[in-house]
Amino acid sequence: MKLEVNAAMEEMARHGSHDRLSVLRDSRGTLIALADGVGPHTGAQIAAARTMSELARCFRSGLLPEQADDWVMVLEGIDQIVLADPTAGETSALVMLVRNGMVVGASVGDSMAYVVSPEGEPHVLNPSRRSPLAIGTGIACPVGFGPIRLDGKLITRRAVRNDGEASSIAAVA
Repeated sequence: MKLEVNAAMEEMARHGSHDRLSVLRDSRGTLIALADGVGPHTGAQIAAARTMSELARCFRSGLLPEQADDWVMVLEGIDQIVLADPTAGETSALVMLVRNGMVVGASVGDSMAYVVSPEGEPHVLNPSRRSPLAIGTGIACPVGFGPIRLDGKLITRRAVRNDGEASSIAAVA
């Protein structure tokens, strides 16, 4: 699988943004995760970073759910972990596991994932949900999706910023 990361996405990770991207690969599959901290304060950065670190821990430990409901439970657990950190704020999150030509995952917030067919038809994997129920609230409401055959280009996009720009990562199967 070939990965292409938008330059703006790479730039945000280098400059202390409240947005985070993680792509982890091994023989079991590829984990792609986005976290977009809610608000401009340090708490948002901490929430996004903590979410990424928990998803990386999940990946390293081999706990890679194959069903959407299980990814929902992972994000709900991370919600409680972030809530327990008094320095953390809130973040949206999107996590996807690509394995054996299939993609499965869950999201909370407004980051999006699509599979674009070879004919150029986009299929939204997760419905956009602008909600105050982000990770770090203790009442996050993740939405699961998949498993879905990855028969085209997988594109993820974080929320559009105030300047109108959306960053993205594309994985080509």
